[in-house]
Amino acid sequence: LEEVSIPGLEALVQTTLSNKRCCHVLNVREMAVKLAKQYGADVRRCEIAALLHDITKEMERGKQLQMLEASGIMSDMVVLKSPPLYHAYTGAIYAEKTLGITDETVLNAIRYHTVARAGMSPEEKIVYLADAISKDRSYSGVEEFRKLAFEDLDGCMKAMLKHTITYLVKDECLLPDTTIQAYNQYCGL
Repeated sequence: LEEVSIPGLEALVQTTLSNKRCCHVLNVREMAVKLAKQYGADVRRCEIAALLHDITKEMERGKQLQMLEASGIMSDMVVLKSPPLYHAYTGAIYAEKTLGITDETVLNAIRYHTVARAGMSPEEKIVYLADAISKDRSYSGVEEFRKLAFEDLDGCMKAMLKHTITYLVKDECLLPDTTIQAYNQYCGL
């Protein structure tokens, strides 16, 4: 990861994403760095993953589907039927194939920043939560999540997963297997 240039990633974000999305990404990076320092996680990995977590968010859906097809993810029907999830997977593909990032912690933090998974590394948890609680987020309860994130990382993961699953069920969205497995892990299974 030493070869990865943070200023280069910042420039990539600024030239690839809209101003609003760029602002969000920079806010997520700021939160991820704070959380990484709080919990002794790898700050550089968190910063790189945070900067890249939404890198393909505004990419044309057809192009993202091509990327998913080429990578073999087409077998996951929940992902295929949930376009808002595409960017997490295509972002990890882009980071690896286009930017040459091979660090599994960074790639997993990008890949699972929307759906989570059981057995997440501290860096993965941090990017997942930083995305959900960055200062540009304004949903009901976000202040409590921000506070909890700095007190109890795993407790915040459980609470955030519960919040997310409740929201998805209420809106009759599909539930990714990895999200359910992550929630079950925090419930002690």
